[in-house]
Amino acid sequence: MKKNIYQTACELLLSGQRIILAKTIRRSGSTPRDVGSMCIITETGELFGTVGGGLLEYQVQTRAGELFKEKMSCLYPFRLTGRGAAEAGMICGGEVDLYLDPLFPENQETLALFQALAAEMTANRTVRLVTRIQDKAPALETVTRMLVREDGTVMGGMAGLAPEDLPDMGKASFELVSPDPAKPGFFVEKIRLNPRVFLFGAGHVSVFVAQLARLVGFDLTVIDDRPEFASPERFPEADDLIVSDFRQVFDTLDISKNAYILIITRGHLHDKTVLEKALSTPAAYIGMIGSVRKRNLIYKDLMDEGIPKERLESVYSPVGLDIHAETPEEIAVSIVAELIKARNPGKKSRSLLS
Repeated sequence: MKKNIYQTACELLLSGQRIILAKTIRRSGSTPRDVGSMCIITETGELFGTVGGGLLEYQVQTRAGELFKEKMSCLYPFRLTGRGAAEAGMICGGEVDLYLDPLFPENQETLALFQALAAEMTANRTVRLVTRIQDKAPALETVTRMLVREDGTVMGGMAGLAPEDLPDMGKASFELVSPDPAKPGFFVEKIRLNPRVFLFGAGHVSVFVAQLARLVGFDLTVIDDRPEFASPERFPEADDLIVSDFRQVFDTLDISKNAYILIITRGHLHDKTVLEKALSTPAAYIGMIGSVRKRNLIYKDLMDEGIPKERLESVYSPVGLDIHAETPEEIAVSIVAELIKARNPGKKSRSLLS
């Protein structure tokens, strides 16, 4: 399982290391990465994550090295136009604001909050982290962060912001709250573990789907009723390999709102079985491979059994973006591309039987 950057931050703090957490809080124009991109810089110069690479990341690392001595935070504006933008890979130029946040283990409030954050993530619970954005805030200052758990309990806090004042973020993962429009105020993040793909079916297409899904940051569980297919040799990138009957396996799976279900089994009946069970889960995404004709037959059977048409409209089927894919490798690209699109806010639903 690939670690979230906050899990890495917690491990570094617990090992006694001082770190700078650099996060993109605002952007406009052409920039290498979007709001929410982050990296950790250690006192020894190690880098975890990225805020875009190139000149931007080099300058952030350089400034972070100075902050270890200054023991202060830094609101870092980065502006590029013309030749400098081209050299940095920002074709049209762009503007980005980063917040360089010093996290020192001797700050007991910071250490305790990051331990609590890591524990919530390990339990697969979503939390909101609020960070006060202030230039030159001392690294050992307290009341600069607030953690809001799923159950509404709060850890930490800061003057001028109560939990009930936080924005309703909807599907958004990041929001900059500025009580004074002239300057940043609070950066709100919705944090959870990497989304997990539950891949039902371990056939040829699934082999390539697994490789690409892992590459772009999904955790992975592969499920098949044939041990010779759901094997470490075929799926070395899988976090979990489960050999089980497709119907019974759902009793053992922890499928959360952060889960993505892909149905790529070897036959019509297995697809119907998995889809029927999947529809009773809170998964963020359910996708099923196959032709429109096969999909329509399965949908008709399920509607005859009482499953509402509206629920079936949430299924992505035929799965994958329409890129005229033909080979297993191309089909895998189309499927994982759709996963990426669904992982980001603003995804439009499909019409049923279109």
